[in-house]
Amino acid sequence: MGKIKVIFFLIIISFCISSAKSYEISDLIKILIEKNNTNSSFKYDDLIDNKNLQNADTIYIPQIDYSYNFSNSTTSTNTTDTLNSHTNTISATLNLYNGGFSQLNLLTTQTRNQAYDYLRQYQKELLIKELINGYNSLQGLIIKKGNQEQNLEFYKKKVQEAEILFQANRITKMDLLDFQNELINAESLLYDYDRQIDNLMLQVNKLLDLEITDEDVNFSFSIIIPNQLIEKKIFSELMNSSYGNYLSYLEKTYVPELEMSKKELLPSVDLSYSLSDTDKFSSSINHRRSSALSLTMTIPIYDGYKDENNFDVDKYEYQKKLLEQKDLKKDMLNTYLESWNNYDFYNLKINNQKKIIETLTLKLKGDEILYKAQKISVTRFIETKNELNDANNNLLDLMTQQKYYLLDIIILNNDLESVINGLG
Repeated sequence: MGKIKVIFFLIIISFCISSAKSYEISDLIKILIEKNNTNSSFKYDDLIDNKNLQNADTIYIPQIDYSYNFSNSTTSTNTTDTLNSHTNTISATLNLYNGGFSQLNLLTTQTRNQAYDYLRQYQKELLIKELINGYNSLQGLIIKKGNQEQNLEFYKKKVQEAEILFQANRITKMDLLDFQNELINAESLLYDYDRQIDNLMLQVNKLLDLEITDEDVNFSFSIIIPNQLIEKKIFSELMNSSYGNYLSYLEKTYVPELEMSKKELLPSVDLSYSLSDTDKFSSSINHRRSSALSLTMTIPIYDGYKDENNFDVDKYEYQKKLLEQKDLKKDMLNTYLESWNNYDFYNLKINNQKKIIETLTLKLKGDEILYKAQKISVTRFIETKNELNDANNNLLDLMTQQKYYLLDIIILNNDLESVINGLG
């Protein structure tokens, strides 16, 4: 009884250890999201944007300067006098008007930061898509590997049977060699699946900054996208996605940027105040303090048309950006429509492939009966078996590819978060 308790306890401990190291796809996504938020370039991009906004938000903050000057003067006539003078000056300058540049710069920076926030959100979504695609591909490979292990066992038994039949002179040496060759091919293909899985896990580890193997991940869970999320939307609705919002906010920066280019063409008004304190101002004045308040207006008149030409360049850049923006929107729409075309195409291919598998399954059952009755050759029996294996593998590949394009649709539909939340 004591031994049974110990064995039961060890089983529980073993199960707990294996469970503790098993990652679900939802766990991997959480790890990726946390990494993107705390230990990636996205974090520093956010910090840079915050500093740029702080620099832009100084419209009514004066510029304050302090200066110190020390001078030594020597006067020599009948006697020599040396005078050391110390001057402390503090000044403040406030720009009252510069063609609206400061206000426009603040608006542009705020809008650009919002655009970049959406861009980073989209880039994070693409990384999640990459992780999910990696998971789906690994899941398909692991299923293929499992099927291949079954094939390996199948051909091992067939080789054993063939050796007995050959000894009994019921099959030829060629038939035995065919089964032995298929067994070797089955082993080689199993090695190939291991290599593909290991290489793909390296990519997943790089994405997550982890060191795990496929045995550490639970691949039994299949990611299913709810049918209510698989909906074709119109272009205006796509603009609500993270990438669509990025394009919208980016376009809002173009006009303010163009208006800021007029800065050198418009007058500027500055208010300044300075306070100066001098110790030993002269041989007769021991201490002097002076202050000055000034209002300065600067009006550009002529600089060889340099500023006007520069503004024309900025106008051309503005028109160019509008054209590029139009192309980016078209690219987004084309990506979306192409993803739908591919998704529908793979739907048809998957349905057709399932019919092929049904037919080959029946054919294999018939061929196995005919082979045992020595009505067909071993070559035909093996060909049918391999055709069925290939058909099952093709179905897995088609389903993986369909999910790849479906994720593009989900991201532009702005529904990726709903999918993630549905994973547990």
